[in-house]
Amino acid sequence: RTDRTGSSLGLVMSMIMQFCRYFTVEFKSEANHVWHHLLEHETCGDIFQQSPFRINLIDSYGSLLVMLLHVERLHKADLLVAVDFEGVKLNRSGQLCLVQITLSDMPSCVYMLDVYVLPLAMHFATPSGTSLKAILEDPALLKIWFDPRNDVDALYHQFGIVSQHVFDLQLADVAVRRAKGLQVNFVPSLQKCLTSCDRLGRMQKTFADFINKTGKQLFEPDHGGRYEVFQQRPLLPDLLVYAAHDCRYMQLLYQWYCENLSDEWNQRVLAGSRSRAQWFAHRKYQRPSTDAPDF
Repeated sequence: RTDRTGSSLGLVMSMIMQFCRYFTVEFKSEANHVWHHLLEHETCGDIFQQSPFRINLIDSYGSLLVMLLHVERLHKADLLVAVDFEGVKLNRSGQLCLVQITLSDMPSCVYMLDVYVLPLAMHFATPSGTSLKAILEDPALLKIWFDPRNDVDALYHQFGIVSQHVFDLQLADVAVRRAKGLQVNFVPSLQKCLTSCDRLGRMQKTFADFINKTGKQLFEPDHGGRYEVFQQRPLLPDLLVYAAHDCRYMQLLYQWYCENLSDEWNQRVLAGSRSRAQWFAHRKYQRPSTDAPDF
């Protein structure tokens, strides 16, 4: 009975995996020009698994189930979840369209969840009850974020999700510099944090700057873009890469900051992160400030 059950489950999972979409990103620099290419793969074979930057696009409930079941199999005590979100000028009234996730067991793989196509995705659960809502609200599971304020505002007011146990990389960067005795008046951008990280090579930093500028040209009006591009399907390839890249190195940044923070400063970052995770509680929407807070 056990063998037949296991065989049946394996067959079902194999069929579900056919609904998953796999991409890898290749990039290099030649004569001051950054070249990159997004490749789609039929399976998650060796080429996909060995890529240093891979994307698992989740635009079906079958592929979402695969990801959630994978999370269930991991040991929660050792699991770190990095998250990022994109949308139409994202906040409580700006539609959330994409969720990007990396897990500490495979930090080079970005799960890209298309919430615009899957409106029930946040509450979709496995038979055991694992869902994105449950993951984000789990007080025992650390979520790595970069400035969660607009994101948590959207999550609560659009999906009823109250995110818990958050570590804010933006505050961690402020903490590292203040711990060195530096005066920090303003919070940094993710791009600045990546540029400052000595764990990234020159090519990685060059591509980070390139894809950051490319993405902003697509969705920021001040750069000639429009926010509604996040609602366009199929997703533009450069937008897919931009969104995934925002989450690609968050696990690495977390490890780097933790190595450079004392226990006291780490706890102060967690306390500041808890405060930011409550940003949704303002009666009226508050636009996040760029001032570096005390925490």
